[in-house]
Parts: sequence; C-alpha cells; structure tokens
Amino acid sequence: MRAKISEIFYSIQGEGIFCGVRQLFIRFYGCNLNCYYCDTTYNEDCVNYAYDEVRKNPVEISYVQKIINESERIHSVSFTGGEPLLYADFIAALEKTKKFYLESNMTLPEEAKKVRFFDIVAGDLKVREAVKNYDEVFERTVKCYKILRDTRKRVTFCKIVLPPKFNFEEVLNSAMEIKDYVRCFVLQPIFGTFGENILKLQEAILEFSDARVIPQVHKYLGVR
Repeated sequence: MRAKISEIFYSIQGEGIFCGVRQLFIRFYGCNLNCYYCDTTYNEDCVNYAYDEVRKNPVEISYVQKIINESERIHSVSFTGGEPLLYADFIAALEKTKKFYLESNMTLPEEAKKVRFFDIVAGDLKVREAVKNYDEVFERTVKCYKILRDTRKRVTFCKIVLPPKFNFEEVLNSAMEIKDYVRCFVLQPIFGTFGENILKLQEAILEFSDARVIPQVHKYLGVR
C-alpha cells in the first residue's frame, strides 16, 4: 500500500489544546476543500526532514511505519495535510505503536468511519466565509463529529479558524450543533489578524462548552 506524502518532520504542535507538545508530523498531499486562507504548499516528492532524505511518491507504508516505530520522545504522531482522511485506508493499515493524532477538516464521514482508532482528533468547523458549498460542508462536518466524537478513550476538540469578519450568530449556532461531540472549542484567528468578535464568541460558547482562543503558535516561533 502506498500514499502520496508531501513531508515528514519533527516539530511542536502549534495549534489547539495540545499546543507545544513534540510530534512526528506526516503531511499528506492534497485536500478536498479550497479554503481561501490556506497557505499549505506541497512537495511532489516526499521530503523527509526527520531523516534528511527525499523519497519518490507515492511512499510505501513500510517506510512510514519504520519512521513511526523509530520515533522517540514524542507525544504523538500527527497525520495532517491537506486532508489525511483522503488516505484513510493507508492510515488504517498502519500499526499504532505511538499515539495517533488526526488533523482533519471533518468533511469526509465515510472515510472517518475507517479511523475510529485515533487517540486525538483535532477537527475543523469551517465558517461560511472560508469555503464554497457551505451548507453541504457543514452537514458532512456534523456527521464526522458524530463518528469521531469525544469519548473516555479519545480526545476530540473543534478548531474554528476565524477571519476578521464572520457571521457571529451562524458560527455560534454551528458550534451548538456539535457541542455534545467535542471536549473543547478552539477559536483560532487567521495569522496576523484579530477582532473583538472572537472574544465575544468565546464568551458566548462558554455558556455551553469550554472555549479557548489560541493562535498558530508555530508561526510566531518561525518553525515548521
């Protein structure tokens, strides 16, 4: 089994409630959405910064498994992208020798059913201003959260990337739709921007759930 992987590297988790922990990152190639603020770029070949080497894509599963097994002093393995659920079959075939951490846009419910084994799910809740076909995207997002919901064995939290202007009531109502499936909401301003509405939104969400404002820390530190 093979998958197209853009890069593999060690760094800190720069977003969400596990901000600052050391992880092995496996960044898959490509995404099913096209959010206007996305700044992710992809390598045609797999650049493995952890081993200082380049592998031709698609990469064999045995290669990825070896890197996971040999990783030391990490909190977890972050499967990110792009959208890692595009490669759900590949991920499901890996042996979970470390904690598995999923970073997903939460819009592929059929693929989400294949990866219920994740220890941590850092899922997105897209705002209307970010994507096309918002209503369809939101419907699929709710389905994904139901499948990968927070449990005693799995930590699931929701990240909401917020532009300077957004529909306050719509975002609040959307958060209420998934509040029973997540442990916490993370309000993440787009890098370099901040608006008072974010603090007001946090205050409103705190009426029914934990809510935290956390920017992309890795960008402030200048690390990958």
